[in-house]
Amino acid sequence: MKHSRTGSVTIFMSLMLMVIASLLFTILEGSRIMMLGMTAVINSQSVTESIFAEYSVPAYENYHLLMMDSSYGTGQLMLSKVNRKMQELGQENLSPTVKGFGTYTNFLQMHVTDSSVVRYELATDQNAAPLLGQISQFMKKEFAADLAEDLYKKMTDVQQSDRQGEKADQYLDGALDAIERAKEEKEEANTQARKRARTMAAGYSAESEIENPMEDIKSAKSSPLLAQILSGEDSISAKQISGEDSIERRVLNAGNYESSASSGITDKILIIRYLDKYTSYYKNKNPLPHALDYEQEYILFGKTSDENNLNKMATRLLTIREGINFGYLMTDAAKREEAMAVAITIAAAAQIPAAVKAIQMGILASWAYAESIAELRTLFSGGKIAAVKTAESWTVSLAEAASVPFRNSVRSAEVNSGLDYKDYLQTFLAMENLNKIGKRLANILEKNLRLYAGYEQVKLDCMVTAMEAEHSYHAQQVFLTFVTISRLSKKGYHYKEQYRFSYIKEEERS
Repeated sequence: MKHSRTGSVTIFMSLMLMVIASLLFTILEGSRIMMLGMTAVINSQSVTESIFAEYSVPAYENYHLLMMDSSYGTGQLMLSKVNRKMQELGQENLSPTVKGFGTYTNFLQMHVTDSSVVRYELATDQNAAPLLGQISQFMKKEFAADLAEDLYKKMTDVQQSDRQGEKADQYLDGALDAIERAKEEKEEANTQARKRARTMAAGYSAESEIENPMEDIKSAKSSPLLAQILSGEDSISAKQISGEDSIERRVLNAGNYESSASSGITDKILIIRYLDKYTSYYKNKNPLPHALDYEQEYILFGKTSDENNLNKMATRLLTIREGINFGYLMTDAAKREEAMAVAITIAAAAQIPAAVKAIQMGILASWAYAESIAELRTLFSGGKIAAVKTAESWTVSLAEAASVPFRNSVRSAEVNSGLDYKDYLQTFLAMENLNKIGKRLANILEKNLRLYAGYEQVKLDCMVTAMEAEHSYHAQQVFLTFVTISRLSKKGYHYKEQYRFSYIKEEERS
């Protein structure tokens, strides 16, 4: 009987030990399952961020822009290579090579069965919105947002002057057309008007003889503008870029990352400030390698050569200043009377008294053009001119107006509180569409990066700026292999984690 009782106790103790062992191993495996899940989360985050640590060094060092080249220097979007690198890196993290004595056992060892890019954002998406977003975020640290009011005022003034400048051109053309029509039609002059015109002109002609400035100004308008503005000592950059593979023309790779671009006035001002600091313009060269010397002018006008972009800048400045100067002449009674006297003389000589008013307006427009040429010479030489004209800031007399375009020495007086070339350039940029700025900035950045060794084939539509990656893992059971419950988990455990990363803080996206 004692032997039987002892055997029963032994069996009972064995069963209890098995139950306790099963419970212990189950608890250990349960804890391991939780740790495996945490490891999958941490590894997914670490791997994704490590991929983004391989950013373009020239882009960051020169422009403070973060971009990861998914083409690895080939100019071809290769997400499959990104997937492979993530999987290899993830597996290395989970199965490290340990050197030393003894046997190393990793109870949290897993296999990375797959790593894939699910969603991604490229630098050129939405007209380079990712780059503009980085720029805005970066510049917020350096500039306050209360700069908008001053720039808005400049924009309004320039826009009004732009329309007035176009009107001045119309007056000049109208006056010349009126004279031409009168000559062709040979209308009979009104005798009384002719006598009155000769009488009024007699006193003025006795003091000075002034030739018709309109023909000379018309001729000047058809000649190269930069030749009228720049002196022989001023050199123009001969740099040019190819337009065939530009971002604006070629079919771009496009990402599928869900994001929206910010386009408020504050963002635009910050971007303009950034351009002023990190890009070049006429007579303000940047020491870094540049495909074009006049980058801001390129961003404005998009021409493939520095000379063409500079010419477009000069043309736009001329239109603006013509508007301002013509507008001032219309308010200056003395100058209007002076122009009227010359108009009467011209009308009398051509026997077209009815066209006096049109001729006067044409003379005023010609006068405004001559003053504007003198102003542009001051601007292009680095000086400042009056934002709003007064009698004191007026330079060109009517007598010399016809010759000013052909005399490079004539420049307008400088005004310390006035506007310089840079002021107008920034104002024009502020008036430009942000989408256009983004695309052209991206294009010139791409051209500049290609000047660096190893980046000759780089394309910004292969540069990743944000990504969501999915990582899959598999782990075998460990502790449950010692108990019968192991049959429930023969296939092991599977984990799937997604992680998003962006060079722009997610809360900054709006």
